[in-house]
Amino acid sequence: MRFVRPLSDDEVRKLEHMRRNEVGRISQRAHMILLSNRRFCVVKIARIFGTREATVRRWIERFEQEGIDCLSDRPRTGRPPKVAADVLPIIERDVLSAPASHGYLFTIWTTINISIHLAFKYGIEISQTTCRRVLTALDFRYNRPRHGPKKARDPLAKEKLKAILEVLSSRVAGNHVLYEDECDIHLLPPLRAMWMKKAKQVRIPTPGTNDRRSIFGALDIRTGKWVYQIFDRKRKEQFIEFLNHIESLYPTGRIHIILDNYSIHKAKIVQEWLTGHPRVKLILFALLYATTEPCGEDMVAT
Repeated sequence: MRFVRPLSDDEVRKLEHMRRNEVGRISQRAHMILLSNRRFCVVKIARIFGTREATVRRWIERFEQEGIDCLSDRPRTGRPPKVAADVLPIIERDVLSAPASHGYLFTIWTTINISIHLAFKYGIEISQTTCRRVLTALDFRYNRPRHGPKKARDPLAKEKLKAILEVLSSRVAGNHVLYEDECDIHLLPPLRAMWMKKAKQVRIPTPGTNDRRSIFGALDIRTGKWVYQIFDRKRKEQFIEFLNHIESLYPTGRIHIILDNYSIHKAKIVQEWLTGHPRVKLILFALLYATTEPCGEDMVAT
């Protein structure tokens, strides 16, 4: 009968590790050698694994000649990869860059956009499936992006931010500081991707035609008072009406309103309104890194 040569304790330990941790044929080969070491005959081992006796003998002989490493799969020839290795760094570099830097109008990369980009710029034609597989191998994941602040280009951004902080920290009696913003509320609910049963598309009840309301709101950061008005539109005329409403609620003291750089906040008629209402000061900013611009006379409470 044919059995494997006597194994050392170290070989048994390595073969057991390979049997437990490897998968498929590699684990099976290690198990064959271990069973042979336990004096299982070739015929019985072949029956256990449903293979030929010649296969069991071949792996026993190869193990005795080459050792444990021979049980792993050898490199095999096959179809060359659709995307060459030297192209992968180019794909990674381009996907990490903004589409606008390549002259495109879209703002995010999708598999179809990347496939067209590779074919147009480098002559590399791959399917969306292959593109998705390549991106996954490059450690990319398909997820939703989110809006972020635009970095400041204003050389006076630091000084203006300092002025805003002075307004926020000022304790001059009679002065008021409010945060202001606007939003739109749509009656028609937005539709987004969701899980549903195959061939049973979910229907979301809708009120018919869409309708919208614009809400102008301001929060007094010192008292916590919430001020708001609802309009049919979100334009400079409604913004001026809201400023009039705020001014009527604060009949004394200077009113500092901190808000973003939305175009209606900087409109010409708004500037004219501020000239006629010197108590109201607008402090324009956009999150943390955007430019800040004073509107009216000055920004610092005195």
